[in-house]
Amino acid sequence: MISRNNLYFLVLLPFNLFFLTACDQFGGAFEKHPEDIKTISTQASKLIQHSLSDIQPHLLHDYHTHIVGLNPEGSGTFVNESWQSFLDPPGFVKFEVYKSASAVNDNNDIDQQFLKRLNELIKHLPYKGKFGILAFDYFHDEQGIIHKDLTTFHVPNNYVLNIVEQFPDRYFPILSIHPYRKDAIALLQQYANQGVRYIKWLPNAMGINPSPEKPALRQHLIDYYRVMKDNGMVLITHTGDEKATEAEEFQHLGNPIYLRLPLDMGVKVVMAHIGSLGVCKPEEHAVCSEGTPYIDIAIKMMQEEQYKDNLFADISALTQFNRLHALDAVIETTSIHENLINGSDYPLPAVNFVIQTRALVKSGHITEQERELINEIYDINPLLFDYVLKRIIKHSKTGKKLPASIFLKNEKLPDGQNTHSKKNRQLHKRQLAVLYLD
Repeated sequence: MISRNNLYFLVLLPFNLFFLTACDQFGGAFEKHPEDIKTISTQASKLIQHSLSDIQPHLLHDYHTHIVGLNPEGSGTFVNESWQSFLDPPGFVKFEVYKSASAVNDNNDIDQQFLKRLNELIKHLPYKGKFGILAFDYFHDEQGIIHKDLTTFHVPNNYVLNIVEQFPDRYFPILSIHPYRKDAIALLQQYANQGVRYIKWLPNAMGINPSPEKPALRQHLIDYYRVMKDNGMVLITHTGDEKATEAEEFQHLGNPIYLRLPLDMGVKVVMAHIGSLGVCKPEEHAVCSEGTPYIDIAIKMMQEEQYKDNLFADISALTQFNRLHALDAVIETTSIHENLINGSDYPLPAVNFVIQTRALVKSGHITEQERELINEIYDINPLLFDYVLKRIIKHSKTGKKLPASIFLKNEKLPDGQNTHSKKNRQLHKRQLAVLYLD
């Protein structure tokens, strides 16, 4: 007798095979390799050089580069089982598209293939900058209990630190410590003592309320923020709705307004994506009017005098087809440019379906000629494509562009050059092992 799961598999098989075949077109629709940059056309080469003409290339910074893997018994990297199964078509197809965009074709070697591809892309860039690579903690409930079933993916802190040790001139660590964890504050302090200065959250996917109302939980967050403030640490946290991972039940947690608690304590905060997706939900009536775009809240907060030195936003994902409505607002609001930073959100720039250059022409943000040239760059190096595209993007009506300063290291933020050392890791290895087996 055929089991129910096997029956579902057989019924869905034709559809999933179709999606699987299409993944390379939705995902990494590139035919060339990073080393082919030397064969690029003269016009595309000139566009690249022009994008670098007004900056110091070694100061280029990317504060939002993802690391993904699937090796629970080795590196500790994790991807939810549902995303690996035909029985969850949306999740399965997303995962296949992400793997295609990252040049990954073997589930048994995702860690190495993903990192190898990223290293190759960076190696053949015409500039030497620094890339902040992101760890990603598990979903935890308010009691501090891990829920793997609610976690889309997990990237351990130690895995990120090991990569930084291997390539210290290329990467700096952005670690992830869920604030609801029972050992969160102690672990945060341990990493701070090692020189780590950046922490990553994705509230919608991790189930984090940055300003919880329950007294005990709120005090726990306050203690967490105090450690960050005392050690000059920066919180890089997703703002707006989340579409790349499973987050529907907690979308309201991406509202930038909940970041006032850490900001008012003096913590430096980076709003990833500057709240460019989503609007206030009915359940948020106490903090904002229903239908108010999150990006309006984010921009307004960045313009408030009390936050001028500790509230930042990155422009990652703003060129995605579902966020183009936000481009003009970000470009024309020059008062916030000083506190904007760059982030590629790699591997998403390599997802062909997400960055639709034809839509950018239609919206008036690039020309058809520019589209042809950046498409040529994408085919060779999607990381370079992301940078050049953001340098040529212009306001659809005024033609104004983003300033070059956005793409350089922001002097108000900690230096990523020496945020971690092998000596410090060895010094605290025993204490960390006691606190948390990552």
